[in-house]
Amino acid sequence: MKILLIPALLLVIASAYISSVVFGSLDDPLYCARCHVSNYKSYISPPNNSDMPAHNKTGITCIECHSSPGFQSSLAAKKFLINIQFINYSLPVLNRLLSSNFTLNQSVNASDFAILKANCTKCHNVKKITSFKFNHSNTSSCEGCHIMHKEMPTKPDTSFWKRMGEGGHRNRTCGDCHGTDPTRLEDLPQCTKCHKPHLKDSLWDRSICLGCHSDPHLPVRDAVFKDTLTKEMCAACHIDVYNNLTIRNSKHNQNVPACINCHPKHRQAEACIKCHKPHGPPHKGSSCNSCHKYVSVCTDCHTNPHDPLNGLPTISDEGQWEEFAKQVRDRKTG
Repeated sequence: MKILLIPALLLVIASAYISSVVFGSLDDPLYCARCHVSNYKSYISPPNNSDMPAHNKTGITCIECHSSPGFQSSLAAKKFLINIQFINYSLPVLNRLLSSNFTLNQSVNASDFAILKANCTKCHNVKKITSFKFNHSNTSSCEGCHIMHKEMPTKPDTSFWKRMGEGGHRNRTCGDCHGTDPTRLEDLPQCTKCHKPHLKDSLWDRSICLGCHSDPHLPVRDAVFKDTLTKEMCAACHIDVYNNLTIRNSKHNQNVPACINCHPKHRQAEACIKCHKPHGPPHKGSSCNSCHKYVSVCTDCHTNPHDPLNGLPTISDEGQWEEFAKQVRDRKTG
């Protein structure tokens, strides 16, 4: 009986000693480094885009993150770590005394380690997080966006690190344009952060770019314009045309709301007959035959649709129409 009491007493003494020593060192990340070398390295030298520096600089330690809110929860996590350390020290002695071969995994349930899972909500207020400009309410975990110990995945597929799969922005990540601050994701980036304007020294904002390249997540080279594209947006590239249209202020400027009403795609123009009836009332004093023996389309005479009456004479009778049509024909063929 006395023989068994001696090892039991030694275990009690060892337990008390280990508890006192370990409890005092649990707040030091070096304690964790004995088993978690790679995590310790990322603590003192964080990977790119990691949020670890913000924690490291303020002195937040491993146990402060890897325990649940409240003093009791923090104490429970520390007690668990002390038990693990005690088992580690005790197993070699017990195995020798009992001629056994127990391991740590056999002595502790794997599910018990859940108590050490990182808990961001211990410090970060959930209600404040979900009320941010960028809605966090559907996120499954903080680690999907906020890198701590691990490098950004080689092929990220979630959140800030999701890559565009198609178009001119393929292989770019959300964070490349929007940054990784969840409170500022709706501060949309300027395209000129990466792209030079089509015209040298132009001072464009994204509204100009997106007028043509309507979807920044799938930008297209041949633009299909938005309904919200204004004449002023087109003027960013086509200032001469814009000035011609607005200064002359013809009916095309007065009655046509935007350039896209005539130009649904870049370098494409609608036919005049979309708005103008070709077989409606003829020009004053003319008949169809007086002009169409010599000219065929509207732009033969109205050479500048942005100022359609520019350079045209005042004509009142059929003979004058026919003479002018001949001049237009000769000019085109000569």
